[in-house]
Amino acid sequence: MTDPAIALDGQTMIPDLLRATPQARPVLDRYGLRGCGGEFGPHESLEFFARAHDVPLDQLLGEIRGAIETGDAEQPGMPAFTETLADTIYRPFFRAGIAVVLTLGAAWGVILLLRIAWSGSFTAASLQEVNAHGHAQIFGWVGLFVMGFALQAFPRFKHTSLAHPRLAYATLWLMLGGLVCRSVLQPLTTWWTWAGAPAVAASLVEVAAIGIFVWVIVATLRSAERGLEFYDYYILAALTWFFIQAVYEAVYFAATLLAPDREHLLGLVATWQGPLREIQIHGFAMLMILGVSQRVFHYFYGFPEPNRRVSLAALPAINAAIVGIVAGLIAMRTIAHYWALLWYASVLLMAGSVTVLVLGWRLFSRPLESDRSLKFLRTAYVWLFVSLAMLVLLPAYQYGLLPWLAPQSAAAQIGFSHAYYGAIRHAITVGFISLMIVGMAAKVVPTLGGIDVHALGGLWLPFVLVNLGCTLRVTMQTLTDFTPHTFPIAGASGILELTGLAIWGGHLWRLMSPRVALLSEPGGAQSALAPTQLIGAEHIIGDVLTQYPRLLDVFVRFGFTPLRNALLRKTLARQVTIAQACRMMDVDIQRLLAALNEYRAEPSASPEENATACGSNVIFQGWANPASRTPRRDVP
Repeated sequence: MTDPAIALDGQTMIPDLLRATPQARPVLDRYGLRGCGGEFGPHESLEFFARAHDVPLDQLLGEIRGAIETGDAEQPGMPAFTETLADTIYRPFFRAGIAVVLTLGAAWGVILLLRIAWSGSFTAASLQEVNAHGHAQIFGWVGLFVMGFALQAFPRFKHTSLAHPRLAYATLWLMLGGLVCRSVLQPLTTWWTWAGAPAVAASLVEVAAIGIFVWVIVATLRSAERGLEFYDYYILAALTWFFIQAVYEAVYFAATLLAPDREHLLGLVATWQGPLREIQIHGFAMLMILGVSQRVFHYFYGFPEPNRRVSLAALPAINAAIVGIVAGLIAMRTIAHYWALLWYASVLLMAGSVTVLVLGWRLFSRPLESDRSLKFLRTAYVWLFVSLAMLVLLPAYQYGLLPWLAPQSAAAQIGFSHAYYGAIRHAITVGFISLMIVGMAAKVVPTLGGIDVHALGGLWLPFVLVNLGCTLRVTMQTLTDFTPHTFPIAGASGILELTGLAIWGGHLWRLMSPRVALLSEPGGAQSALAPTQLIGAEHIIGDVLTQYPRLLDVFVRFGFTPLRNALLRKTLARQVTIAQACRMMDVDIQRLLAALNEYRAEPSASPEENATACGSNVIFQGWANPASRTPRRDVP
């Protein structure tokens, strides 16, 4: 039977339920819980779990009651919880993505941008240097995060298991090895031709990694009993573009290495690089985000359900627009300039389709659930609309504004503004894609680790730095068509973005530390208490619990429920005295000290009891979240 203190309804927290009735886990596992949140699951209510995993709440509660009534919570044969490879597969992918963006990706981009700003020319960095940086961003920053999220989340969306988890894990090392080799060797090809062959070989390794990854995801979706939903088709389209762009870039890179002279090289770049970026940005990244957004915004945050008919109509329109943009760009270079009409018509189709689709989600209406990630996700879509608007206005800028205000500029003379087009790219890659990655990771990492996202910091500093940097970059880079004085500001913008990503990356990296690292190690810390010393108001809570783990129950009875969280015991509890905590929680300190010393004097608890006291891992919204705290003055 369930613990009588647990009221089984929509507001029941999953950790409380699984502690009291572990036989309920198979029911939750069947609907996608599995290793999410560790042994006791994520800090979510059953109502949220039911909505997030698209299962009727009444059905879920009924199945849990049935499992409790027919099971035995004390059943000795019940297997202990163990995390599988599929449960934690996102962590190495996310860590690799963070490492890439802070080295070969954004950090390298900052160096290139500073060189451009110093020289006052966008040609200060070589083609292969710029393309190696772009390659690291698309394949490492975006690609690795998409792969990690897909391998973790898509099976749970479909209430199934990841197909071939070991093979899926192998794609990480193929992708990362190919990425590092390609990005490091590509700039060297400018001086040493011998670096070309291994760099191309590295690209083929990446193609193999992406091909295997796509096959694993498709196999996972096919194994699910639930059929495909309308938003799944966006994901499948994005996966198709993901593989196409990998093959395209490998061939294009090899062609640039084989170009006989600079004139032929510039011809290749002018004809084929623009279409490649369209496939990567709008075909792969944008479609993937649009698909996942339709699953996440409604089920996680409670926004209105996307209109199925509108979504299914928008998908072929967006894909047709991407094909039209790619074909128009190539035809403009290889046939005649009037093919620009196809390009622009396709731009209008894509912008219109995306706008109609996204506005129907009502992202700025009041959500049922809100957390720190929502501001990133909402702002990301603002940047998407900014980039689409700038793309639509490109002809007006190029043939109207520039000839009028800056007729002597290089952009007006050659009929193409590298500054404006680059600003459009930055608005969507950093403003939209990167903010979506930052926001989604800030939500899923704590959830998958069993940490209450509401008890964590709001990540406002990374939010401000990345958005400020992106705003400066987009505006100041555009203004370089009119004055060279904005180059230094555009160059400095990258430092703001990198700093924001570094703060966010360090935070996420710590949250993904192994669970065992958060627990108190036996004998690992020295208590400030002598064995015969009474516990006093001046003692640090962490020191008390290190020496007397069983006193955790006393603290909890007096309202200090956040101490059940191993992370808070490891951090906050080692900085707060009993007196400070009592003032914060409005607890009678004399009653607490009397209870602590009385229980301390009792015979020691068994090792099993101590281990249980140290190892429980529930995250609460009280102490760490003052807005939801309910003080307890008197405890019987």
